[in-house]
Amino acid sequence: MKALIIAAGRGKRLRSYTHSIPKPLIPVLGIPLIERIIRSVERAGIRRIVVVTGYLGHKLKARLGNGSRLGVNIEYVDNPQWWQPNGISVLKAKPLLQTNFALLMSDHLFDHKTLSELKRHRLDREESILCVDKSLKNIFDIHDATKVKVRKGKIEDIGKHLEQYNGIDTGMFLCSPNFFKVLERTIRRGFYSLSDAVRALATQRKVRAYEITDRFWENGRKDCYFCCLALRKWIPPLRPHSWCLSARRHIRSLPSPKG
Repeated sequence: MKALIIAAGRGKRLRSYTHSIPKPLIPVLGIPLIERIIRSVERAGIRRIVVVTGYLGHKLKARLGNGSRLGVNIEYVDNPQWWQPNGISVLKAKPLLQTNFALLMSDHLFDHKTLSELKRHRLDREESILCVDKSLKNIFDIHDATKVKVRKGKIEDIGKHLEQYNGIDTGMFLCSPNFFKVLERTIRRGFYSLSDAVRALATQRKVRAYEITDRFWENGRKDCYFCCLALRKWIPPLRPHSWCLSARRHIRSLPSPKG
């Protein structure tokens, strides 16, 4: 199995820090985000990785190389339309992914055991799995989060502006190659995001929900305590909340990548 990591965007919520480096290279307690993610992928037993680059992609490639320093093999796909919604980046990787694959974001840290469990799931030919977090009280900035409505183990709806929801999209998927066909259809209709493709699959009851509550952490906002730790800055007046403290404990427990 391969893992696909989307690392093309600039990270507009952290744009004051991404003038000269891409967001995936922002350090989290001294180690770039994407290296921590790759390390977790490797610990989950996946050693073939596809990285979609875009904004300042040459710097990502220079840092990661072929992946041997991190114990993996990395293939790159360039997305010259990196400012477009993330479905475009995923579709660019279609030629390199002919079997089931894990789909990950370059700014979502996770417990490697979660990915180990996820990859053991069997998928029907047209099915995908989306990992969700149902601990809504611990979600930082719930208004900006991508919400999901789960019923009987299936995703019924997804979007940032759902009024009825019981979980959060964690940005971690297990996909069959059919996901690319759905993306192509939604993009032809003018809908370019991953959420649009998930919503289309959900209408056919083809997206299973897998709960990973409190086992993922997103690094995206400069006013989040966790992000301030990552950027080695302190922006008062902030108080640590459970989501950030959990992330801090987790990333400190990870072994540092070599080199």
